[in-house]
Amino acid sequence: METMSWRQKTPLIVAIPVVFGLGVITAIGLRGNAGAQNTKPPVQPGAHIIEMQSDFEQVAETLRPSIVFIRAKQAAGASEEEESNPFGRGFPGAPRGFQAPRATASGSGVIVRQDGYILTNDHVVQGADKVVVRLQDGREFNGQVKRDFRSDLALIKVDATNLPAAELADSDKIKIGQWAVAFGSPFGLSDTMTLGIVSSLHRNQQIGMGSNGRYYPSLIQTDASINPGNSGGPLVDMYGRVTGINVAIESPTGGSVGIGFAIPINTAKFVMEQLIAKGTVTRGYLGLAPKALDFDAQRRYNTSKGVLVTQVEDGTPAAKAGFQVEDIITRFNNKTINGEIDFRDIVARTTPGTSVPVTVRRGSDEKTLSVTLGTVDEKKVAQAKPVQKAETKGKLGIVVGNSDDPEVREQLKLQASGKPGAVIVEVVPGSPASEAGLLKGDTVERIDGKRVDSADAVTSVVKALPAGKSVSMVIRRGSQQVLVNIDLE
Repeated sequence: METMSWRQKTPLIVAIPVVFGLGVITAIGLRGNAGAQNTKPPVQPGAHIIEMQSDFEQVAETLRPSIVFIRAKQAAGASEEEESNPFGRGFPGAPRGFQAPRATASGSGVIVRQDGYILTNDHVVQGADKVVVRLQDGREFNGQVKRDFRSDLALIKVDATNLPAAELADSDKIKIGQWAVAFGSPFGLSDTMTLGIVSSLHRNQQIGMGSNGRYYPSLIQTDASINPGNSGGPLVDMYGRVTGINVAIESPTGGSVGIGFAIPINTAKFVMEQLIAKGTVTRGYLGLAPKALDFDAQRRYNTSKGVLVTQVEDGTPAAKAGFQVEDIITRFNNKTINGEIDFRDIVARTTPGTSVPVTVRRGSDEKTLSVTLGTVDEKKVAQAKPVQKAETKGKLGIVVGNSDDPEVREQLKLQASGKPGAVIVEVVPGSPASEAGLLKGDTVERIDGKRVDSADAVTSVVKALPAGKSVSMVIRRGSQQVLVNIDLE
């Protein structure tokens, strides 16, 4: 998204085309004087190159009429929402610490329905009092906006018909290595097309902090050049179908370095349909944190199928249904779970209030739990955050005490009544325990599947663990049960 007002950038944007325009006129004149009769080009590329160029030209001709330029105007200054965003409003890929004081922002969008619906990023229109959409043919319309902060998607409705709507692909079928074409208005330069490939899939990113932070659970990565102002524009395949909505970049400077991200269009379809139908997006909610089974987890739990439950929050639908940390979820509503992204999508798209069967592996047993999905509390972070890792590294070290010991309770300022158990009194700085994110006050419930109910039990189990082993520990932290993996040295 643009980092200056439209008025501020006008001289630069006007000057460049003028210079290039004069250059083109001069070149044509010189070439004509030198030999107008010679029409054969100096280089004759192979037929396959000509055919490929023709394919790209067709993609451009098909998509350009569907791309729009968006100006989001704010009456006076930045909103509180904008001021607290360390990435600068409008483009979450901007360098950390960047803040653009302005009343006008810009970005891109793509027409998705002929009757005037345009898809863009929420951060493009965030905090705007007025949104103006300019079509490729020069027409401008004021837009009405429906937003979904969580997905960073928004829908703009303009009063127009028979618009050139783009065709939407099935983003579940995208493969790494496929051509990727990005459209948009980088730095306000509307009607821009860049080329690359799909570099990776299912990237997850946390962008922003606090209440303004957004978590993107599954992004398409591309090396097609994406810059501020490309936000909201489409990522397209070689068939001219929209595969994603450009959203962010990974960059030390704020400019393109070949790592850009787009929201998969299947996610956008889900959001768009709900925004059109009812103006808001409703998602199913469980209250647990799933994690893909990595190599160590597959060996530890002797399975490669499903997702691992790493956190369960008290009072949530998951807790009420009996889910436990270290459960392996293999089926949800009779559908096989292939991975974390698959699981998150199927949960989010299940209507709140629906009761579904969920199959889990718990140790050597298989159980079917019945869970009634709730509604996401948008004031909370959508996904349970993993335990934060410390910066230092070193040897293992924790000091534990009995949680029903009055002196321990006084030292840790524990409020609840003391029950038998083992609580962490100290974490040695720089230790594997510190690196794994264990904190003073965490209550230890299980170590490598073995339940512990006293400080002595923890000490006994830990002493028996060989160096170099990766150990799983289930802890209680506040209202959450959390799974932590610790690499012993």
